Amino acid sequence: MKLSEFAKPIVAKNHFIKASLGGFQGSGKSLTATKFIIGVYKDLKLSKPILIIDNEKGGRFLINQFKKAGIKALIKDSKQLADVREAFRFVQNGEIDFLFVDSLTKIYYQYVRDYKKKNNRQSMFLQDWGKLLPAWQEEFSDIFVEVEGNIVFTGRGGFEYEKEEDQKDEQGNIIEKGQFVK
Repeated sequence: MKLSEFAKPIVAKNHFIKASLGGFQGSGKSLTATKFIIGVYKDLKLSKPILIIDNEKGGRFLINQFKKAGIKALIKDSKQLADVREAFRFVQNGEIDFLFVDSLTKIYYQYVRDYKKKNNRQSMFLQDWGKLLPAWQEEFSDIFVEVEGNIVFTGRGGFEYEKEEDQKDEQGNIIEKGQFVK
């Protein structure tokens, strides 16, 4: 088979931005995302409102940033995945030019709490994660990838931990292994 039969030249059928900004509490994720959104909004010559799904209560702080830029911003206070999915529909249907989710971490944590409540769990077991993670993939990640529109979200930073074996008494110590976005 020839390469020309196997693959085609890359061509953009639509242009949009999807981005995630991660960091620890107070690191400036919301403000950085806002400045990024304003820049993209102007660069792409957008005109429709942006929608902020806000559960960090930072949206009110950002009002003046959007006003100065001449961008109409709508806000929805929510930690529910259903609201994010509804907002995806507004993006896909062209009712808004940008979706800003601040923060996706709280949406995910609420999703886990809802799972635990529905399944009468105080804590999560390995078999629960085997159900929850594929469900999140199907109910959020796959849909996010398919939406054709501008979406930015923030996520809280966290630490990964591992148990370090203690040669003396085998008790072990919990140590920070690295950082990630929750």
